[in-house]
Amino acid sequence: MKFTAKRVVVSVAVAGIAVVGVGATVIATAADPVSPEITSPAPAEAGHGDEGRYTTGDYVLNVHELDDDGAGVTTAIGPHTTYYSKTLHGTGNRRHTVVKFSAGPESDAPIVFSYPVPAAGRAVYCVATGTEAAPQVRCETTALPAR
Repeated sequence: MKFTAKRVVVSVAVAGIAVVGVGATVIATAADPVSPEITSPAPAEAGHGDEGRYTTGDYVLNVHELDDDGAGVTTAIGPHTTYYSKTLHGTGNRRHTVVKFSAGPESDAPIVFSYPVPAAGRAVYCVATGTEAAPQVRCETTALPAR
């Protein structure tokens, strides 16, 4: 194979585009990762199937239930509170796919944790601990109770 200046330039350009594309995907994923779903063997609380249960620690927790387009519902939950969300799986024609959390009184604070919305018929329980400066959120998916 004969290497010409034109072939070298085209090869370098194609390689550069591939590197930029892969790099952008890695950066986007690292900036907003979604934690893997964790399934609990314990059933959901009776009367709260298909809901999200969010328990806060010593700070305000902002819960963002969002669809693939980033639209959805944001709820600020006060310190030491448990909140049940009936909109976990969406409202109307919108289906939520991810729950994101931020800490503090500002609803647009940086996202500190993301968790996938489970399939219909399953609930998600999330507990926030730590401090507003160093928040920690842990979530798990539960099945509906046996009837």
